Amino acid sequence: MKEIRLVLLGFGSANCALAQMLLEKSEKDESCRQCLRVATSSSGSFASELVPWKVVGIITRRHGSICVSFSSPTEEINVKDALDRIRTGGKLDAALVRDTVDTSKAATAAAAATTDDETTKLLKELGKTRTANIVVEAIPSNPKTNGEPAISFIRTALQAGMHVASANKCPLAHKQSDKESYFELQEIAKRKGKLYLHESAVMDGVPIFSLWNNSLQNVTCTKIRGLLNSTTTMILSRIEGHINDVPDSDGQVEHVGETFEEALEAAKRMGIVEADDSLDTDGWDAAMKLRALCVFLSSSGKLLSSEEHVVSIPPLEAVARDSIRQIDPELIRGAFRTSRKKMRSVASAELIDLASNPAIGRHQTVKTWKMSVKNEFLSQSDPLYNLNGTSSSVQFCTDTMGPISIVSQDPTLMDTAYGLFADIVRIASSG
Repeated sequence: MKEIRLVLLGFGSANCALAQMLLEKSEKDESCRQCLRVATSSSGSFASELVPWKVVGIITRRHGSICVSFSSPTEEINVKDALDRIRTGGKLDAALVRDTVDTSKAATAAAAATTDDETTKLLKELGKTRTANIVVEAIPSNPKTNGEPAISFIRTALQAGMHVASANKCPLAHKQSDKESYFELQEIAKRKGKLYLHESAVMDGVPIFSLWNNSLQNVTCTKIRGLLNSTTTMILSRIEGHINDVPDSDGQVEHVGETFEEALEAAKRMGIVEADDSLDTDGWDAAMKLRALCVFLSSSGKLLSSEEHVVSIPPLEAVARDSIRQIDPELIRGAFRTSRKKMRSVASAELIDLASNPAIGRHQTVKTWKMSVKNEFLSQSDPLYNLNGTSSSVQFCTDTMGPISIVSQDPTLMDTAYGLFADIVRIASSG
């Protein structure tokens, strides 16, 4: 890729953090253009090169939208000034567009998008005119809906000939018209010769998806288990109180903790609770991330490509979920006092065999994912036992290797931003 031309779909916390990271990670080339260092390979050896980047569009619902003129390849959006506008409560407007060649020239921005239909039209035009080549999608999603408008926006971007880097789990977890949205989007990407990457969709920017795509070749995942919602872990940690201090205090430390309501309010003050807090506390978010992983893993390796296997993935609504709302705090504290056990909201999935279906073929094994989000008391030997605060973790069991555990320790917005950043660099290095 000779130049990275980005459209930021959404300019909330994730894409703002990405914009800041892009500025901080930039290097200057001989023409003093801002560039990203991108890996290249030649004759079996690995090297890197500087690839210029710029933002050509920012599309939001709350902060306004702005896009460069389709007819001018030298225009770009001043990212630093755009960030300053958002941080001071301002709106995005045409004054943020600048011409990098003729600085005295007044930029002529294209029409902004304020509705879903206008956003779709703008994405089509950005791709058609080759004004942009990567769409970075980070708009709010709700597990209880059908995953729109994110799925349609990603579909439009790919069909218009642009790559997509997304932080959204909806396209991986939702099904439309009896077909997995993720499978459809990847088919479009392949047909168009583009990439649809989503490193930040689960566990912030931890490289789960690239691990499976790049390092675990011909490995089949058979089980998944983890703490995928950091908000519930934080709430349960606060309900527990400082229980680890009690055994070593010779009775000097009283075992106290917060109520569910107090812990939930504390999590809200930290800004880690969804607008609809039931998405966190009732297991929806964890179930969505779990199903996203199952869908992805069913599209990788040999699960769907083998003539010997057919994989069934139950819908999101079929995932069994426990709520943490009605848990008695004294039950949590009492379990620690008596047996040193801690309660956590554990997401788990197992690939199991179903009865053969003659209509599919007698030589095929029909498999399905058995998924759940359950409140479990963990013993001290459990790899999830010591996770507190906003930390999250996932463990994969496979047919080839021992359990593979990944932990994200108290992630920040920069973790999410890095997942998007890494996807952009991967796309740029793909050619």
